[in-house]
Formats: sequence, structure tokens, C-alpha cells
Amino acid sequence: MHTRKAAALVTAVALVAAGCGSKGEHKASGGGDTLQIGASLSLTGSLAREGGLTKEGYELCRQAVNAKGGVPVGSKKLKLDIKYQDDTSKPDTAAQLVDQFNDKGVKLILGPYGSATTEAAAAVIERNGQVMADSSGADDKIFQKGYRRTFAALSPAHSYAASMVQAINEMAKPKPSTMAFLSADDGFSKTVAESGAEEARRLGFKVVATEYFPSGTSDVSSALTKVKPMKPDVIIGSVHVAEGIAIIKQARELGVRPAGGFAETVAPPTPDFAKSLGADAEGVLGSTQWTDTTTGKDKWIGSAKDYATAFKAAYGGRAPEYHGAEATAACLALVFAVEKAGSTDADKVRDALAGLNEPTFFGPLKFTAQGQNLTKKMQVVQIQKGRPVSVWPKDVAEAPMVWPGTGK
Repeated sequence: MHTRKAAALVTAVALVAAGCGSKGEHKASGGGDTLQIGASLSLTGSLAREGGLTKEGYELCRQAVNAKGGVPVGSKKLKLDIKYQDDTSKPDTAAQLVDQFNDKGVKLILGPYGSATTEAAAAVIERNGQVMADSSGADDKIFQKGYRRTFAALSPAHSYAASMVQAINEMAKPKPSTMAFLSADDGFSKTVAESGAEEARRLGFKVVATEYFPSGTSDVSSALTKVKPMKPDVIIGSVHVAEGIAIIKQARELGVRPAGGFAETVAPPTPDFAKSLGADAEGVLGSTQWTDTTTGKDKWIGSAKDYATAFKAAYGGRAPEYHGAEATAACLALVFAVEKAGSTDADKVRDALAGLNEPTFFGPLKFTAQGQNLTKKMQVVQIQKGRPVSVWPKDVAEAPMVWPGTGK
């Protein structure tokens, strides 16, 4: 497993588990003190691929922090110890696992993969007085419920498709006039599609259709068939990996060929996308939380380029993508907050997170009163010669956008 490779890079240290008080206050137990964090993740089930990428990011954070001696808390340095449980990609299970962590005195939590599981976990976090650093729950609706103990390191859902619309508006020549949105029917994807369509209309594009299909499906032919006669210049997919791959494959099979091309959330930056689609992936745009051109630097990781180097070393030369990076950033948010609070008490860590304003390899970590990170901006990549290349914003672009992005 990749996690064993990451662990092998760090000198083995004997860790002595420490008890937690009623509010999660760490109790010293000699030189082997640890900072224990719980994480419910999709290690199996429909989101296992993304859950596995998230775990890699958490593990890289643990490695980086422990390699530098651990988290300073008062006069001590505490080694990170992340306990994982498999939520099988089910929101109800994620909520139950967060409760189980609380029963064991684990008050500091790293979020599960995805908005549905994160929303379920956030309700339990609030009830239990725990604190959660959210790595991948982007749906704006999570942060409209009045929760005060969940903090998202990543940019919110409303910017996923909107960022691609903005990039096309700014850089595509000839500029397209019509767009169609295809979306999975889960809450996150619907928020993304609705926000993207709203931004498209604001910028003067005509939205000819918004079609939904079941989340997790590998058959999107019905939605594609509906938009085919409308001949949109651009088709934008609000999807996860499996759905995103299915759109491109089945569009080719059905002869759906938008003049400008395709743009999708989540899928194009992942390694599986170009690998599965080959030449058909060429030119597809994707929104991403992070690339190795992202600006910012922190004391634990360094720069985005430093992160890419560390990731490749840990995971057999494989280049990082944003799922791992956002997970590492969420972990760092807890690390910075514990250090700032000088305590592992959940209430003190919560207050430290609320006031956090830290530059990192991932971009700034700064939260609104609702717990969202609106300061960090999304980037847009395009598959060029088989790999995702940053094309927008211009100040972090590796290459110009190729337009039309219709591939072969």
C-alpha cells in the first residue's frame, strides 16, 4: 500500500498513546506523547478511489510534521497519530464513526471524502463538541446550517464549474455562445451545476440545458442524447471520476461533439482520467483545488513544488493531484490551530481555527464565520499531451489554453 511507502520514509518512533479529557485535552504521558486525530474515510464503496487519494494526503501531512519533530504544544512536541476507519462511502456510517471516535476521547477529526459524508459528520461534530478540518466537503449547503465546529480547507462548491466558465470567457477564442450542463444528482454536484449555470448566464452565455443523472452511474447516455440536438458549444460536467470518464466515452460513441469541447469538475485532474480515456481526454478542461504552480509556502511542507517532490518520493514517483493536496492542507489546518492554541482542547482549537490566517503550499487557510475558505481560488487545468496542465488563472498557468479543446 502507498501508506507503507510513506511511513518507510520516516524514522520509526515508539509512540505512547495519551488519554483525553472531557474536552479533548491532551494529558502528558512522558516523552512519547502523541496528538491523536480521527479520520472516517471512503476506503471501500463508490468513492474508494477518491478516499484513497485523501488518505495519501493525510499520511503525507503526518510524515512531514513528524519528520520535523511533531506539533509544538506549549513546552512539548506531539507526534501526529491518525486513526482511520472505513465509512464505506456511506454518510450514515461516517456519522457513526465520528461518534465512536468521540466515545474514545478523540475530539479532533479530519473530514471524510465528499460532501454527503462530510455533512453527516458535521452534524455529529457539532453535537459532540468535536472539531473537524474538512478536506473535501465543498457543498455550500453544509455551511448554511449554523455549524461552528467544521472548517473547510478547500474552495467551496459554487466555484468548481464557475471557474471553468470564467476561464472559457476570458481565454477561449473564438468565444463560444452556448453551454449545456450535465450533473450527477447528489447535493454537491447539483450545487456546482446550478452555480456554474448562473455564472454562465451572468457572463452572457446561453445555457441550453441542465440535465441530471444518478450519482455514481457509468451510463450517462440518456443525458447526452437529450443535449445532442441542441448542439451546445461547450458541455460542462458536474461529476466525480467515474461519471466524468463515462461522459467522454459515451459522447464519442453517440457522436456528441461540442464545437468548443468538454469541461468537467473533479475527474480531469485525477490520474485515472487520462489513463482511462487516452487520446479522447485531450483538450478536456477541469477545475482543480491545487496544482504545483499554486502560490504560497509554509514551514511544514514548503512550496507547491516542494509538495510535489515529497509526494513523488512517498508514492513511487507518481505526481500529486488536488485530492491529496487538499487533504494535506486540512491536516495542516489542525496542526496550525493546535500550535496556535497551545493546547489540544477542542474548544481552544476551534477558536484558533476560526482565527487562522496562514499561507500554505495549498494557498491561504482563512475561514469565514461559517467555516468556508473563500480566500483560496480554484484553478483550471487542461489535458495536454496526456497530462493535466494549469491554464488559468494566467499568473499560475503552465501553458496557454488550447481552443477549441475538442481533441481527436
